[in-house]
Amino acid sequence: MVSLFKEKKHVDVLICGAGPVGLFLANELAELEISFRIIEKVEKHPEVSKALLVAPRTMEILDNRDILDPFLEHGAKMKQLCMYQNVHDTSNPIKIELSSMNSNFAFGLMVRQNKTMDYLIDALHKKKSMGKKNIPNVEFCTELIKYEEKDEHIIAVVKNTKSNEEEEIICQYLVGCDGVHSTVRKGINDWTFEGQTLKSTWVIADVEIDHELIKYDQVNAFPLNGGPIAIIPLDARKNTVRIVAQISEEETTNDHVTHGLTNDTHITLEELQKLIDERIAPIKLELKNPVWLSNFRINERIVNRYRTGRAFVAGDAAHCHSPFGGQGMNLGIQDAHNLAFKLALVIKDQAADANKLLDSYQHERYPIGKNVVAGTGFFTKILSSNSFVTTFLRTRVAPFMFHFFPQTAFKFQTNLFQIDLHYLPESSEIFHKYKPLSSAENKLIKAGHYVLDGLLMKITPHKSHERITMFDVFRSTALKHTLILFTLNKGVTADCNPLIETLLEIYNDYKNTIIPIIISYQGVVHTADVPFMPFQEEDKEQRIFVECKFELHEKYGVIKDIGKQAFVLVRPDLYVASAVFEDDVDELKAFLDGYLTRADR
Repeated sequence: MVSLFKEKKHVDVLICGAGPVGLFLANELAELEISFRIIEKVEKHPEVSKALLVAPRTMEILDNRDILDPFLEHGAKMKQLCMYQNVHDTSNPIKIELSSMNSNFAFGLMVRQNKTMDYLIDALHKKKSMGKKNIPNVEFCTELIKYEEKDEHIIAVVKNTKSNEEEEIICQYLVGCDGVHSTVRKGINDWTFEGQTLKSTWVIADVEIDHELIKYDQVNAFPLNGGPIAIIPLDARKNTVRIVAQISEEETTNDHVTHGLTNDTHITLEELQKLIDERIAPIKLELKNPVWLSNFRINERIVNRYRTGRAFVAGDAAHCHSPFGGQGMNLGIQDAHNLAFKLALVIKDQAADANKLLDSYQHERYPIGKNVVAGTGFFTKILSSNSFVTTFLRTRVAPFMFHFFPQTAFKFQTNLFQIDLHYLPESSEIFHKYKPLSSAENKLIKAGHYVLDGLLMKITPHKSHERITMFDVFRSTALKHTLILFTLNKGVTADCNPLIETLLEIYNDYKNTIIPIIISYQGVVHTADVPFMPFQEEDKEQRIFVECKFELHEKYGVIKDIGKQAFVLVRPDLYVASAVFEDDVDELKAFLDGYLTRADR
């Protein structure tokens, strides 16, 4: 082996792995102007589809970063889940409509994983073409060999797999987005990845099917006693679908893990056709032109921690589980979304307590990962087990609950797509543990909750106001924290609302990390106020908005009956860090002192 060390190169973050999670993290760091390198040991991304589902919460994240458009343009929108209990009567399936989800993207988006990676690489190239500096290309054929942490940095040894040439990279932080066989995770002895391999054997196949039962805006599921079958839309133009089917319930001791799946010998198209024919007869589905065929066994595993010193893991390197629900890639992208801004704050010396901030990644993401691993495992057992209890739950209880109690279906889909996901302030040191004094005030949005959308209007000197959504506002403040003052009907100039001065004071203290926003009521803001509004000379972005009703105020819990204005601090990952009423603003200031560094420090 050739071993020729080049001059050591310094970088803020080394990303190991250029799958969807690593590439999304690279996009985040590029926007945050953090220097990084991203390495990938394969020569090019494989053409197989692998992860398919882009969930509503992930679409909201991509939309916030202005990189969602190609996903929407080329993906297949899945709007309905149909479960057929009787193959002899397909006229009355259990239908779960996804349009009721509380999201601007109330559907599942089916996008092949290789296309997801292409779109994320394109987004990096676009940033570079628009003038963003120091954005590197993905370094394919480059793998991490080993690394060692020093006091203030990590020394990582990487190797070019073609030339065998090695190189030392000095980085402040190392992030393993390198899958279930993560070299980053294996590089530290006490970093464990424990769990179990499930009994059953499954097959996954991307094939063409032309049948009236197959609609390209719905998933068809057959939770049969012989083993469940799911048919997932891929591309209506080519009649391509993904089939996931249980083959057997045989015990396994095989412990080989690949993307949460333990591989066996590959099934043939003829064998799969025979299995489908036998399982869903008299329905006849002709399978043609397979793109991908693979057997697998499901592994459920999670790391004991997401951070060890200056090294982190995200995505499959941190957790693997059943593919049912399509949560794996989405969970990993949300890991990266949580971690990126925290790394940026620490690297830029803008965190009051760097160690506490970086520890919060583990505190916030580990419980989410653990719950998803457990939840997908339970769901898979319900679908695949042939025991009396699970069969009864699957064929009798679930249809009854979904039919007569629509809220059950709503809860199922919000859990499946992580719409209701929030962090618990008591588990993280960077959420404000604020408790309003009265029960009525408890309606104020809580720290750890995801932000809510709503309609606003921009203030202009003209009679007509341009409409804008709250998510549009967050898109313009995405790289910093957003501090919102909900004024109710108190106005937006300092002479009529003393909290304007308070907002300006906080803004001046934290200009490097906070962008202020004012949301008021249309009836108390006049065009004559425009020259006297704050932030007129700060930048070109609109920072003051109104609503014609108090709908957004009420969504955030700022209610007319209470009559108090409120401050809401939103993190760059769109989770609420703090929310206080006007008479508790000193609590907000104290929280900020322990969270972010002042601009004049």
